[in-house]
Amino acid sequence: MKNSNRVLLLAICLLLAAPFAFPQKHHNPDRAAILQVLKKQQAAWNNGSIDSFMLGYWNSPELRFLSKNGLRYGWQTVTDNYKKNYDTKEKMGELVFDIVSTELLNKENALVIGKWKVIANKNSEGYFSLWFKKIGGKWLIVLDHTS
Repeated sequence: MKNSNRVLLLAICLLLAAPFAFPQKHHNPDRAAILQVLKKQQAAWNNGSIDSFMLGYWNSPELRFLSKNGLRYGWQTVTDNYKKNYDTKEKMGELVFDIVSTELLNKENALVIGKWKVIANKNSEGYFSLWFKKIGGKWLIVLDHTS
């Protein structure tokens, strides 16, 4: 094989291998929108606004929230529970999310798994799984399982 052919063959191999050697981050607008909801929730919590935090949830009586205290139904019920348990900025403390995975199940449903931590006078932490559904063009939490 002539040197010019070897150089050409090497160049072709390098071009074909480049995507594997230098992987590109795959940007998915739905995944980005879901993570933005969580980022806004974290900021709202840390600003002491449960009302703004709740904007990430589906405002429906069909919203479900599952924890060690059982299953609760309804956006208003969840909101009232947060306001009862975190009635001061000191109790709210600082919320930190650590997202473990974001899985798009189809065009309208996604599953997010992560860790949460509230840094306050009495620190608390745990895990969550969130079912996000695209409703009216917006990604909203329709089921929150927090432990």
